[in-house]
Amino acid sequence: MEDPSIDEIRGNGPDQIFVESGGKTLMWDQHFSDREHMERIIAKLIGVSKVRLTPKIPMVNARTIEGYRVNATHAEISPYGMPAFVIRKFSKKSITPETMIKNESFSVNMFKLLSLIPKADLSWITVGPTGSGKTTLNEVLIKEINPMSRIITIENPSEMRLLRREGGSEHGRIINDVLQYESVPDEDDASPATMENLLINAMRQSPHWIGPGELRTPGEFATALRAAQTGHYFFTTLHAEGDREAIYRFLTAYLMASNEPAELALRNICTAVKFIIFQEKLADGTRKVTSISEILGSEGLEPIVNPIYKFISEDVQEEEGTHKVLKIVGRHKRVGMLSEKAQQSMLKAGIKKSRFESLTRMPDEDETERYSFDEYDFTR
Repeated sequence: MEDPSIDEIRGNGPDQIFVESGGKTLMWDQHFSDREHMERIIAKLIGVSKVRLTPKIPMVNARTIEGYRVNATHAEISPYGMPAFVIRKFSKKSITPETMIKNESFSVNMFKLLSLIPKADLSWITVGPTGSGKTTLNEVLIKEINPMSRIITIENPSEMRLLRREGGSEHGRIINDVLQYESVPDEDDASPATMENLLINAMRQSPHWIGPGELRTPGEFATALRAAQTGHYFFTTLHAEGDREAIYRFLTAYLMASNEPAELALRNICTAVKFIIFQEKLADGTRKVTSISEILGSEGLEPIVNPIYKFISEDVQEEEGTHKVLKIVGRHKRVGMLSEKAQQSMLKAGIKKSRFESLTRMPDEDETERYSFDEYDFTR
């Protein structure tokens, strides 16, 4: 629990403990003495949240004393008669753009574009599989929003650390206008603090930006789109296989809560969502932004997608003898340019043209991406 290099701990039984470190899953060489020992530890982990795991309540979501998320299941629902748990940790320090560039999650020029999306009040969706780093990336981008722009986020559980303090001190005065809420789990019917209800309430609290941590239900998709149509900007995350797939996922869920014709609904979605950022976790454990696309609108039932950056995989480096994947060899490449509409949005937001001029023309064939942040002024 105290090892900062470990991101996740999974227990499938007393002698089946796995950890995720550096994006890779490893079997831990420690184990519980028996099932009863494992159950006592699980009870201790979830006890802080004042919940109990019983045959009548066989699934529990809770927090550890450190604030880490833990999900536990009772032995009664396992065919092997074993309890199980997953602890998802988070770093006590916020990740920085510099670190992500150094890790080649994105290039210097890609971050120039990524940072301009929130600065220019352009709504975005970060898309990717579970564990790909979507929330971490959103946390980095949200910090590019003007501190006087009111931001309301709703997560389950709350993970993003968005408060900015005077002088960067841990105890300094808070200097940005942020409200963060935590919605109840979907299965909790007793509390009104659902994602959908909190989204509706957020619209009454004068937000500039609304950020649902993840949209899941048809009602949540419908409410998020309504927020976008009533003058609010938004960011969120989705599980999807790509940019077009994310738009279609939004459309499918929205139509389950609306009587709108599909073509009109798609047009409204493609008007609200300006950018889609796709993030993946590769086989070598690295997390990369593998595409940045601008959404230009729709034609009929087809979204018009303008890809600007892509990650191109070229080869795989393996460990000799074991064929263990050491590195996915590839490169980020600019494949498109900003639309005139996006350029105008940036200028109207007070962003100098020199900040995005390189993105106003198609890339040269020999254009390369760099990962040295010394070349970029992060103080902005």
